[in-house]
Amino acid sequence: MKVNGLTESEKITMKCVWDLGDGARLAHIMEVANGKYSKNWKPQTVSTFLGKLVKKGFLEQYRDGRYFYYHILIARHDYRCHMIKEDLEFWNDGDTVEFAGELMDKKTFSAEQRREIAKVIMKTF
Repeated sequence: MKVNGLTESEKITMKCVWDLGDGARLAHIMEVANGKYSKNWKPQTVSTFLGKLVKKGFLEQYRDGRYFYYHILIARHDYRCHMIKEDLEFWNDGDTVEFAGELMDKKTFSAEQRREIAKVIMKTF
């Protein structure tokens, strides 16, 4: 899967769409971005980011009546897995032991969070 990189503003916009789900409208996306992420974005600003996400293949735009809606083309899970793999390859040169060590470092997560991560990892085997 080829995933284009996202700017910080595009990530926030896409996260809002993922949170809202398929069929999100500009007004709802703007409401989440401004509320959850303390932005003060106007409709034109969010519309610009959405247009870039459409061009990058993350979203598809369609019209129903007077409103535009957005259909998700790249799932949040798929994007996150791609980004984690990219981080592993770039920062750790593919060294999974080093990556896991950083993941389980007390600077990264609390003891409880590390226990939860370990449980999830053990369940996958």
